[in-house]
Amino acid sequence: MSQPADWEVLARYVSGESSPDESKEIEERLSEHPADKALMDALVSVIERMAEQSPAPIDVESALLKVKARRDRPEPRPLRLHTDPQTARHETRWRVPFPAIAAAAVLMIGAAGWLTLRRTQVERPGSLPARMVATGVGVLDSLRLTDGTGVVLGPLSSINILRDYGVSRREVEVRGDVYFEVVHDSSKPFTTRAANATIQDIGTRFAVRTDAAEGVAVTVSEGSVSLRATRSTAASHRVLKTGDHGLLLPNGQTVSRHGTAEDLAWLRRQLVFREAPLTDVITSLRRWYGIELRVPDTSLASRHLTATFSGEPADRVLEVIRLVLGADIERHGDTAIVRPTRGNVQLK
Repeated sequence: MSQPADWEVLARYVSGESSPDESKEIEERLSEHPADKALMDALVSVIERMAEQSPAPIDVESALLKVKARRDRPEPRPLRLHTDPQTARHETRWRVPFPAIAAAAVLMIGAAGWLTLRRTQVERPGSLPARMVATGVGVLDSLRLTDGTGVVLGPLSSINILRDYGVSRREVEVRGDVYFEVVHDSSKPFTTRAANATIQDIGTRFAVRTDAAEGVAVTVSEGSVSLRATRSTAASHRVLKTGDHGLLLPNGQTVSRHGTAEDLAWLRRQLVFREAPLTDVITSLRRWYGIELRVPDTSLASRHLTATFSGEPADRVLEVIRLVLGADIERHGDTAIVRPTRGNVQLK
């Protein structure tokens, strides 16, 4: 085209997320440039065919090299859901350019999952295809569903919007940290499936974390939700109201406590640990920094951490962890190994 391509706009168009006005504008421009239209049609066709085939093995080393090579390119304006003024204004060093996000997402969910980010199924008349949206390391992103429900995805998190969303049902599956601002519709309850939990909206704003150390965690910032184990009966649900923080334990039981601002700290791009088990720390470092923290010593693995981070470099975060645990940390690329202190303490 006569102007440089806006890749975010084209990505929304291919994935079916464009507004009617934006779609009309793109289609008019494509009609004026037959070569570009043919290229776009070919792209969609190839993606749909690839999605039906088994993905080829991913060359992880090559993908990582591409991520590193593209880190310094200018980043596009991100799509944001302004959950509050402080979050909207806050910038962080965790943000990485879109090419890096794309490569990281491929590594996380595999080629088949990545292809569902774009039009991977042919729509049947009167139906909507399923689709998945995922984020990369250190990235928060947002989207708005067809019913107006807002979604914020934390780092290395994903949402699978099931087929016919908004037509006959409103159902999604999530992984990682996900925050919802649900548009209530009593005729089509909003249902979220997360690991072994089923969360149903009763008109609310709430966050879900699927891999908390204790189980699936749900924090309600407004309204109320019903939380239960997926395989249990609806009668065994627990209703969580504004300010509640609920947990679905591995044994299927639900418990709740009064929530705190720390439960939603990730929306402010903060990592807040309060006597947190190292399993939670390991998960957070993987998401926000792409670092695999290993603790082979059982005595250290049972320790807890209290600390707060707001976008500090990875080496600084590891140094704080080392000091709090009174241990040595050996870093080899994206792997950091925590060991008992032996003589001089030094972060490598």
